[in-house]
Parts: sequence; structure tokens; C-alpha cells
Amino acid sequence: MCALPGPGFWAPFLKEFRCRNCGGSEGYASRPRHWLEEFILPVIGLCTARCGDCFERSWRRASVPLLPRKESMNFDPEAMMASARAADSGEARKETPIQPEDHQHIA
Repeated sequence: MCALPGPGFWAPFLKEFRCRNCGGSEGYASRPRHWLEEFILPVIGLCTARCGDCFERSWRRASVPLLPRKESMNFDPEAMMASARAADSGEARKETPIQPEDHQHIA
């Protein structure tokens, strides 16, 4: 005969994020991929989550607290190419002038 564990056993799984793949405890909200995740999951009390350590995606109960989704980096390819060209062309770099009052004497 097999007995089911009591509510004390299941409570942590329903209240805190734990990755099934790596065991990580940092879960981030993930964007829905298709209409099922966008419209059906909220109706049945689930949401999409992504592990912060291994990036595994899963569905979790909506009651599990998740961190906000990480913002994408501001990537400006034109500025990146301009700085690379400036470094390749050997342009002189300006040094920051040091004021005499800012000096610290160690000894």
C-alpha cells in the first residue's frame, strides 16, 4: 500500500520556485510562446517561468513568486562599428587631466 505525502510535503513546491532540471531557486517570468500559453494557462492558474541558472522553461502555478523578466541589452550596431573603426584607425585617445587636489599621497 502506498500512502500519499501530506500537505506539508507539497507546500514548498507550490509556494517557491525550484528548477526540475538543475535545482536552481531563481525563476523569472517568461513570455508566452503561443496562444495556449497566453490565453489558456492563466485560466487554469499556471504561468510560464524560466530558470535563471540553466534557462530551462516550464509552467508553474501562478502563486509561485517569479522575478521580473530580464531586460534585453541595448545593442546599437552602428555605435559598435564606429567605436571599432576608431580603435582600428589608431586615433589618439584623450587622457583625463588630473587635478593636483585629487592626488592622494600614500607615504
